[in-house]
Amino acid sequence: MSAHEHWDITVDTPVGQQRGSLELRVTEAACTGRLYSEAGELALQNGTAQDNELSWELQLSRPIPMTIECQARIHGDTIQGTAMVAAFGDITFTGTRGVG
Repeated sequence: MSAHEHWDITVDTPVGQQRGSLELRVTEAACTGRLYSEAGELALQNGTAQDNELSWELQLSRPIPMTIECQARIHGDTIQGTAMVAAFGDITFTGTRGVG
């Protein structure tokens, strides 16, 4: 995994699929970055990395304030993961490595 990556992602939400992009900066033990979606731009917080396994949190302020806990695994040029959203349970997302 390189130190700076862009991913084109699709999130399967209760109201249908949503597309966005994920910018990741990964070191041996941490990941940082930003999620860009229809909801706007969100910074990844408390990110960790171990091999190809990543986790991070997103803080939403609207429509209601909440913390979303995300876990992902990278396999070559694909990423798969889940986002734990309190009101909806686990939401899955997938993506492919973009050009950045």
